Amino acid sequence: MPRRRIRFLIASGPTREPIDPVRFISNYSTGTMGGHLERTARRRGHTVTWVRSPEDAETARELLVKLKTLLPRHDVLVMATAVCDVRPRIVSTTKVKKEKLASLRFIRNPDILATLAKAKRPGQVFVGFGLESTNMVANGLSKMTKKQLEVIFLQRVKKHNSPFGETPVEAYLLAQNKRYRYFPSLSKGRAAELIVREAEEVHSKGSGRGKIA
Repeated sequence: MPRRRIRFLIASGPTREPIDPVRFISNYSTGTMGGHLERTARRRGHTVTWVRSPEDAETARELLVKLKTLLPRHDVLVMATAVCDVRPRIVSTTKVKKEKLASLRFIRNPDILATLAKAKRPGQVFVGFGLESTNMVANGLSKMTKKQLEVIFLQRVKKHNSPFGETPVEAYLLAQNKRYRYFPSLSKGRAAELIVREAEEVHSKGSGRGKIA
C-alpha cells in the first residue's frame, strides 16, 4: 500500500458528437478500463474523481471544459477516454435526410491532453492511452513528447484483434527515460494495476514535467 494518498482524476469511455437530434458519431470504446482503474486506485488507498463519457461529458469540448475545471485539484490525470477526433461542422436542429449524410463536413476536435498540458503544474503526472497497429514504441514516445506525458499505455489494434471491453490486449507500457514493458496478453484488471502503480512511482519521485499555470 502506498504511503501517500494521491488524488487521481480518471476519464474514460467514448465521447459522442451529435449530427442531428437522432444521430451522432462515436467509437467502440466501452469504458471498461476506466472501471478497473477507478477500483484499483481506490483499493490502493487513493481518492478518485471519475469522469465517464458520455454520461458526465458527451462531446470532446464538454470533456475538455470539465477536465480543465477538475485538473488543478488532482495529482494524476489518467486519460483513458476515446475522444472523437472530429465533429460535424454544423449540428442540425432537425433530422438530416439520409440523402444529405454523404455531404456532411467535419472539423477537428481539440487535442485534450495537449491543451491541458499548457496548464500542467509541477509534479502533476499525466497518463495517456493509445491504439496503434504498427511502430508502437516509436509512436508512443512521440505522443509522450507532444502531450507531455509521463506514462502511456499502448494497445495493439488490428482487424481481428479488438481491444475493447474485457478482452485481453497486446500492450506496451511506456514511462519516462524511454522505459517500456511489453505484454503479449494482458487483462484489463492487470493493466489497471500496472498503470496505477507506475503513476504512483512517478509521482513519488516528483518527476512530473508540469508547467506553472
